[in-house]
Amino acid sequence: MPEGPEIRRAADRVEKSIRGKLILEVELLHPGLAGRESLFVNHYVTHIDTRGKAMLTRLSSGWTIYSHNQLYGRWTVNRASTNPHSNRALRLAITTDSHTARLWSATDIDLFRSGEENSHPFITSLGPDVLNPESTPSVLLDQLASTSCRRRKAASLMLDQRAFAGLGNYLRSEILFKANVHPDDRPDDLDKDHLERWATVISQMSLRTYQTGGITVDKKMAEAGKASKRPRRTWRHYVFNREGLDCPACATAIVRKRYGGRRLDFCPTCQISKRDLKT
Repeated sequence: MPEGPEIRRAADRVEKSIRGKLILEVELLHPGLAGRESLFVNHYVTHIDTRGKAMLTRLSSGWTIYSHNQLYGRWTVNRASTNPHSNRALRLAITTDSHTARLWSATDIDLFRSGEENSHPFITSLGPDVLNPESTPSVLLDQLASTSCRRRKAASLMLDQRAFAGLGNYLRSEILFKANVHPDDRPDDLDKDHLERWATVISQMSLRTYQTGGITVDKKMAEAGKASKRPRRTWRHYVFNREGLDCPACATAIVRKRYGGRRLDFCPTCQISKRDLKT
């Protein structure tokens, strides 16, 4: 499933191609949009917001498209003259004089008046958006220490959109590694300095992946990895998808565990459980 940084990058691509341009044609193939062509044609996209993994496409007609890619959804942008071939199911196509933005395969799509998104059940349930400038490390620290989060294991907490909107599976592994947090530890198990590091890493890692297109390692490591011609999985991330390979910090073999059926990769040396040390 695309994570918050990937959704924000998709929003950037769509904005760059069609924002402010008159919509000449629209295809509305999802039941949540059917028959609403008049809200699109001869109007334009004013801007696109993201809330975690959801995209909010604002129209000059005063309406907003809510879309969540879930597992299979994908936005593409092509020249208006291009007719792409895809095995995916087309849900929405917005065409201007220069480009067409298309949403494929997503099933969670809705249309409502702009400003009413805070009544949407998904939006109202979200925790702090990790890419929102207002979600400072201080705000994220308060969230970690909150009654709804402080007694939960890191492995589940980092995937709960009600706790931190926009995080997903690869960011979970990478954040916990850089914060030196064991996946079974809870915020209550850690001292204030450790919690502050965790909150700072959530913010920094989310921004880095947005800026780099999903690369989580620092610039020096990324440049060395690209120059080495090694497979991308060996250098793109610190621990995620590197089971059995050396930890970049201590050379211990990366270990994989599954939580709720989803993989989590971590270093058993760098991420020693503080909870176990107490017992």
